[in-house]
Amino acid sequence: MVHHKISFCTVCMNRAMHIKNTLLKNIKDNADYPDVEFILLDYNSGDDLYTWAKSELQPYIDNGILTYYRTTDPLYFHMSHSKNMALRLATGDILCSLDADNYTGVGFATYINKQFSKDRNIFLAPPFIGREKRWWDVQGRVCLAQDDFYHFRGYDEQVMDYGYDDKDLKSRMEKSGKKRITIKDTRFLNAIKHDDQLRIADGFSTKKTKELFISAVGNETSEIIYLQDNDAFERFFINNEDELRPRKMYTGKYQLEAAGIKLLKTNGKGFMNLTQHTDDHLVSNDNRNFYRVTSGSLREVFLLERAIYMGKKIYFHNRKNRHAININGFGQGKVYKNFSEEEIILH
Repeated sequence: MVHHKISFCTVCMNRAMHIKNTLLKNIKDNADYPDVEFILLDYNSGDDLYTWAKSELQPYIDNGILTYYRTTDPLYFHMSHSKNMALRLATGDILCSLDADNYTGVGFATYINKQFSKDRNIFLAPPFIGREKRWWDVQGRVCLAQDDFYHFRGYDEQVMDYGYDDKDLKSRMEKSGKKRITIKDTRFLNAIKHDDQLRIADGFSTKKTKELFISAVGNETSEIIYLQDNDAFERFFINNEDELRPRKMYTGKYQLEAAGIKLLKTNGKGFMNLTQHTDDHLVSNDNRNFYRVTSGSLREVFLLERAIYMGKKIYFHNRKNRHAININGFGQGKVYKNFSEEEIILH
């Protein structure tokens, strides 16, 4: 049997606590496969990932099974861009995107090679999320031919936050005739459990959030005004029984004034005035009460649901329309290899 070179590609931004548990175990669990490499991309991680990698990973770098890359440019975690960058740095015939909290399981590389030896016109993916989100933590797993990664131009970098970046890539491949092979063996579907806050902790929305205000619209619906630190606002309607899951979105700009907040439409015309009554209570010009969301957990739930909502919009747009993805390039940036100070530019 031909042994395809297989690359496992993992990105880390402030998830060193996961990498310390998964990376070396994953290397050990696939050491019997003759042609495998692990790519670890330090996506400007602010924790101790760099110092840990420098003290612990050199033996694996020296024997060629691992390559450590670091980029110092990102200010927030752009999931689709980071994955594209990691996969572009890989040299394998088969590329496998592997989240920092995921375990491959013993012999996963051999399993991948067996599937691609039977049929090259495929990609591997986990089961759908399933009841009670059983497979939620492994949805980022996808294995595809290197040629296909470049042909489909990677993950759509319009997806800024968590959610739907992987589903979109899989959908585009299927739509073009690639066959999805579902990974059914549960040995290959394990991950470290963690709360949802970590999924968005360093993402674009979390970093850009300035304020959230909420107002009841009848018994079943609420309205959320989401202010970002770039003077942009988003207005969402949500079903009160649906975990703050957005249903509609409107956008515009806002201005902070002495009396409160002025919301403007995208054409610059006035949309709504919110007059401040107390620090946490504003009243609209149509006499509706808006309250500042001060609960950290409530903010996190909303930001996660918003991230999924935004990714879902792009996913359905791409399903409906045939158009080029990432026309200005993907996975671009500057990286450093194996603790070197020499820059590598990905154009």
